Amino acid sequence: MPPYTYTGPLNCTTPLNTSSLHGKTAIVTGSASGLGEAYVRALASAGCNVCIADLNAQKGSALATELSSAHPDIKAKFVQCNVTSWDDQVRVFHEAAALSSSGKIHYVVANAGMIKPDTVFGNPDSAAKPEATKPDLQTLNVNITGAMYTITLAQHTFIRQNGTTPSPTQDDTCLILIGSGASYLDGPRNPLYAASKWAMRATLHSLRRTAHYHGSRVNMISPYYVKTSIMSEETFQHVKSCGVEFATLEDAQHALLRLLSDESVNGKNLFIGGRRWAPESGYWDLDLDDFHTDLLNEIQIDQMKSSPVEDGLFSENADG
Repeated sequence: MPPYTYTGPLNCTTPLNTSSLHGKTAIVTGSASGLGEAYVRALASAGCNVCIADLNAQKGSALATELSSAHPDIKAKFVQCNVTSWDDQVRVFHEAAALSSSGKIHYVVANAGMIKPDTVFGNPDSAAKPEATKPDLQTLNVNITGAMYTITLAQHTFIRQNGTTPSPTQDDTCLILIGSGASYLDGPRNPLYAASKWAMRATLHSLRRTAHYHGSRVNMISPYYVKTSIMSEETFQHVKSCGVEFATLEDAQHALLRLLSDESVNGKNLFIGGRRWAPESGYWDLDLDDFHTDLLNEIQIDQMKSSPVEDGLFSENADG
């Protein structure tokens, strides 16, 4: 894997070849239902061993049993996990390594997330209250702290497996971050969720420059509206009645397989926006994560001068 360089938007309409995924091992957090479940199903169908990490033991165990029966050539295991618990996540990575014939983990999808009424924004009673109410920051705890635990463990695992010196003998590994339409678009009245998803986009920008040192890639998937359990039926019907076209789970699955199966893809963010805007695939590269003006490119170069990528994975001059 060469250092990150911008090569233009990713073509999302070319045929997929997922043969490279066969026999590999993947972790997907928050994967007993919704998009996470869809990702696990896609990976299992491609011949990938899967570790299903989720709080819901009933659904997670049933999914692991189903996939093991449907795909006898792969191993599927459920590990109950609260992503805000460091110890739980450590256990997930240990269990996933045990699934692999080589003891290696190749892919990690930091999918677990949540959304709830936003108490930072306030409520209709705010004007009548003399004092503000302490906000509930559970959304940040799950979507940022939980994701950072996953990212830390993925980084540690990939470095232990591949070392810190680029080499053709390094196994391809890939971390997938999960953003949202809220990573790019205005989302009124929900600053907590928006902040958590912008955080994943910022993490992509930070990690993609040095991932090649440990033979890794980091990419991101940003779903727009997709009908999953994260959205209540009432909310779904309201959004639908406003004329919003929902993206499909199948398109999200396809996007994941594209990012994982093409070992040349690093630092990309695919937007799952539906067939209305992407008739052939339902997703595309927004091409908004690199600068297209001389001024901003010059500023980007200056930003990295004090801690250049060429210093190695762990630079003594690393700063903010």
